[in-house]
Amino acid sequence: MRKSTAGTTACGTALMATALLLSGCSSGGTDSAASGTASSPAKRGGSLSMSLSSAIDTWNPQKALATQSYRVFPQVYASLLRSTPDGKTLQPALASSYKADPKARTLKFTLSPDAKFSDGRPVTSADVKFSEGLWSKGELYGSYFSSIKSVDTPSRNTVVFHLSEPDETLPAVLSTANAAIFPDKYGGRSAAAYWKKPVGAGPFVISGETVGRSIALTRNPHYYRTGLPYLDKVDYKVVADGGQQLLQFQSGSLDVVNGVELEAAAQYPKNNIVRAPSTGVSVLTMNTKSGPLADVRLRKAIALAVDYRKLVRGGYVGEAGVATSLLPQQVPGVTKCPKCTWSTTDVKAAKKLVDASDYDGRTIELIVPSDGGPGKLAAQALTPMLAEAGIKATVSPLPTSSLIDDLGKGSFQLGMVTYSALAPTPIDPLGFLGATGVVFSQSDPGPANKALAAVHAASDTSEVSAAVQDFEATANASHAVLPLAVPNALDAVADRVQGFVAAPYQAYCADELNIRS
Repeated sequence: MRKSTAGTTACGTALMATALLLSGCSSGGTDSAASGTASSPAKRGGSLSMSLSSAIDTWNPQKALATQSYRVFPQVYASLLRSTPDGKTLQPALASSYKADPKARTLKFTLSPDAKFSDGRPVTSADVKFSEGLWSKGELYGSYFSSIKSVDTPSRNTVVFHLSEPDETLPAVLSTANAAIFPDKYGGRSAAAYWKKPVGAGPFVISGETVGRSIALTRNPHYYRTGLPYLDKVDYKVVADGGQQLLQFQSGSLDVVNGVELEAAAQYPKNNIVRAPSTGVSVLTMNTKSGPLADVRLRKAIALAVDYRKLVRGGYVGEAGVATSLLPQQVPGVTKCPKCTWSTTDVKAAKKLVDASDYDGRTIELIVPSDGGPGKLAAQALTPMLAEAGIKATVSPLPTSSLIDDLGKGSFQLGMVTYSALAPTPIDPLGFLGATGVVFSQSDPGPANKALAAVHAASDTSEVSAAVQDFEATANASHAVLPLAVPNALDAVADRVQGFVAAPYQAYCADELNIRS
């Protein structure tokens, strides 16, 4: 799961408890999108301080569920390819070029002679083959790489992926942090030792970490993009409270607020807010295996009880749109499902379903993230709507780590989370939904996995859209997870920061950020 909030220059999916995703350092613009001040020539030096609304949950991208992790990964890791900030174009990264051969079902990559890890060792084909073994066996995101049958390394600088079928989605996935390149055999270290302080090929090196509180990164002198990064240092601070984020930004102790809380956005100077088209969806997830919500009639009643437009106006303070699909609507290939009844309100019908269900009037606990994201205010706006239909609910804010743990164990009744796509392909959200038992509702992941396989095998966009719509129709009928809103992706950027470009896919690479003269 990838916990989402919001991001900068592009770099796949996450749960914002919430986190989905797209990583890989991008070549962004050189002007801050937030400030109207004229830019000055970029120069090397200085440091920036950035906020994380929650701590990263691991340094291993194949185990990470929190979006905040995917904000940090692109600073430390690099992949074969990278994307532009808008996620629409792939560019060379550790690979200087690649060639797809649909007939032979191969993807051939030539590694850049400048590709090195932060300890100075060259990136070789052996590193890529070792890394692919980690990706494909990943307990959460291994399905992203299911089309890779084998990997050949004909030379130190050449890698050939043999595919079980042509897969046009794979290059986009290979630009994400889920496809980061690691040293062969962890560079001679044990896996446990490596993941405590990993060595990557990204623009920065981990120089210090206080677990759960802060991460210090320093410039990687061996970075493959000559002359970058501009910054000498990036400091991440965990600041869970939206009010504290605002105060620290106003005082100058934070240069970038990653994922401004929607209710606080109006208090920031307008020129310092950066907006990007959202690839996130706020959802209400229901435990389909135990408790009162095992009754599909009650789940359907909840769906009909919600006044979605009123929820957007109040719970999301107008900084969102109504969700018309379970998958993020900005992702190419995701279109509105004509058979679905998402965002339909009918309180009268909801009351009838409540009466017909086995619901005994007990209070249902709704868990939401306490450390960032739109959950708390939206949940408070939601409970009166449920009450009108005869459903009692109480809101319980939890730290993201605890919320993810409860969702994963099935120790919840209702949960409100926001997950975000981090790559411009349905592979990302579908893989994430399948890996999380459709965001931990304990529902059947089969339809998501079936759609994932169909998208992998699709030969054109119509086949992708058809697979996505079939999944949406099945998810809509189960009422296990209910899409509520598409929250705006907002960041706050200080006037002194240059090179910040809005990134719809949340994660971003800080290699082009610099300080205004």
